[in-house]
Order: sequence, then C-alpha cells, then structure tokens
Amino acid sequence: MINKIQEDLKQAMRDKDSTKLNVLRSLKTAITNASLQKGNVNETLTELEILGLIRKQVSQRQDSINAYVSAQRQDLILIETNEIEILSKYLPVDMSDNDLELIIKSAISELYAKSKKDMGNVIKLVVSRANGCVDNKRISKMVGEMLQ
Repeated sequence: MINKIQEDLKQAMRDKDSTKLNVLRSLKTAITNASLQKGNVNETLTELEILGLIRKQVSQRQDSINAYVSAQRQDLILIETNEIEILSKYLPVDMSDNDLELIIKSAISELYAKSKKDMGNVIKLVVSRANGCVDNKRISKMVGEMLQ
C-alpha cells in the first residue's frame, strides 16, 4: 500500500495535479508520524493501520464538509469532496450490513457477550475479522445496537 501511495505521489507530481499531490503528501506525513509513534521512521505499519489512517483522514474531511455546509461554503465543500474521492481509492469496498451483522453475531456468541460491558471485546474481534472493510464507528454502532 505504501508503495502504491508513493507511486501515485510521483505521478501527481508529473501530472502537476496539486490537489492529489497535497492529499497524498498529507497522507504520507500521517503514515510517517504514525511510524515515529511506533518507534522509528523505518518502522513499517501494517495495512490495517494504514487503512485506519486513511479512514481518519476521510473522517476529518467529512467533518470539515459538515462545518462548511452550515457556513454555506460550496467552494470548500467541493474541495473536501474531491479530497475524499482521492483517499477513497485506497480504501477497500465497504462490507454490507448483512455481512457485518453476521460477523458481529458470530463474535457475540463466541465471546458469550450479554451486555454493553462486553462491547469492547466484541468490537476488537469484529475489527480484526473485518480486515479494514468497515469503519470502526459503524462497527461500534451496530455492536451497541445488538448488545442492548
């Protein structure tokens, strides 16, 4: 994944695509910072960790869009939407609600989860089984609904 981002970054430089270049530079910086937090800059992140960083960047841009909607700034909404499209190309296709529900039910029965107290363990198991195909907020919401 890091190699693909690096290649796309070089191509954006060649194409003089400033929007894509800025988005990919920001992503690369986030990856480098996460590597530094793990220990050193040469520490490689797992693909799940990189997907998490990409989802975080998409989420930040979505939050910005929500703020721009209330401020009626269509120009900034368009910029953020384009940036989300660029980042989304690195994310796997989202898992359907039915597939996610099956994974959650399996995790709940496997862990004998009964209440919201067990939510953390269930979420950990579901996240590991979803392989980055689902946003953690969505997992948390569905697990919470199923453990009421």
